Amino acid sequence: MAPQPVLAMEVVEELQAVMGDEYLTLVRIFLEDAPRQVRALEAAAASGDISQLVAPAHSLKSASANLGAMALSAAAKRIELGGRQGTLPRPAVAVAVLEAEYRRAAMALQGLLKG
Repeated sequence: MAPQPVLAMEVVEELQAVMGDEYLTLVRIFLEDAPRQVRALEAAAASGDISQLVAPAHSLKSASANLGAMALSAAAKRIELGGRQGTLPRPAVAVAVLEAEYRRAAMALQGLLKG
């Protein structure tokens, strides 16, 4: 199975059409805020308190989907649901997958900023 594209370009193009260059402000805010959410997920996974995964995962899920980073959004959704249901068997592994997707998405989004 081929990996998902880092960014769903139809989402990016829709943002550009609706917001013009202002969409780049959303990209910048995401790139400033997302590392805090990732660190919060790391801390929650390390502490073993999976209920603490829910809020940062929810935030990342929504923000990344809004920018077209669907693989990152899917990884965050898996963590959010597992945290809500108390059924995330290996939180550290799930967070590591999310971190890898975040790095891919951040590189692609930084590319948008550079034009």
